[in-house]
Amino acid sequence: MVYVTKELTATVSTPHVESKKSLETSFQAALEHARRLTQMYGIDTPEVAVAWDTVEELITAIAAKDRQRETPTSAFAKYCALYPEAPECRLYDV
Repeated sequence: MVYVTKELTATVSTPHVESKKSLETSFQAALEHARRLTQMYGIDTPEVAVAWDTVEELITAIAAKDRQRETPTSAFAKYCALYPEAPECRLYDV
């Protein structure tokens, strides 16, 4: 069973469309929201669990954005990944 509060849906939008800066802003808002809910209701309520799940999802989205930036792949690299035995993709020790 999934519980969603109006506060959560207002602060978080689709992570795959947003830029990293927007994701970080959403993360900060979700983190503050989760902390406030935890202080108000304790740790055993569904609203608090959903809030912390949202924080985890945003952390994962930010990490995925960082990985995309670190490993840009060219068309040639993709080709070599698909066909490692192609003559142009072979690596030789010199």
